[in-house]
Amino acid sequence: MGAIDDLPKRNVVYQGTYQGLGYDALVDKYNGMFLAGHGEFLGRNHECAALPQALTDVGYTGRWAPGPRVIDLDFLVPGTVIANFKNVNGRHVFPNQSGWHVGLFDRFWRGARLVNGLPCEFSMFDQFHGKPAGLRGVAILTPEWKKANPLYGTPSNDASEFFVVVVP
Repeated sequence: MGAIDDLPKRNVVYQGTYQGLGYDALVDKYNGMFLAGHGEFLGRNHECAALPQALTDVGYTGRWAPGPRVIDLDFLVPGTVIANFKNVNGRHVFPNQSGWHVGLFDRFWRGARLVNGLPCEFSMFDQFHGKPAGLRGVAILTPEWKKANPLYGTPSNDASEFFVVVVP
C-alpha cells in the first residue's frame, strides 16, 4: 500500500467512458486528430480545466487539493487528474491563470528525450488555448533552463510541479 492507495477514489481517477470510448481509445482518437491537424477541444471552452471536467466528475476547481507529487510515485493509473497548485494565503489552490495547468496523466517515460532535448518524465492528455486535446510530454525544468526560457519555464511545463488532484 502506497500513497496512491490512500487517495479518495471519487473524482481522482478517470472512470467510465466519454461518448462510448474508454481512456485509451479516447486518447488515441484525440491524439490522432491533433497529429493530423484536425484537433478538437473538449468541454465548454479551450481552457485546460474543461478537459478533465468533461471527462471525469472532478468538479469545480475551487474544491481541488494537491495529493502526492506525480514524479514521486512509482505507479499512477492512466487518466488520473493531475494539476499544478499555488500557495495562496497558506492554502494550496488551482489558480485558473496562465502558467498553471491541469490534465490527465498518461504514463511515465523516466528520461526519454523530448523534441527540445529535455528528458521526459511523463506524458499527459491535455488541452489549452492554441493546442487542442492530445498527448504531450513533460520534463523536469532546471532553474537554469527556466531562466534561459522564461516564456516556457512555468509550472504548466515542469513535471516536478504536478500533483494528483484530490477532491474531499
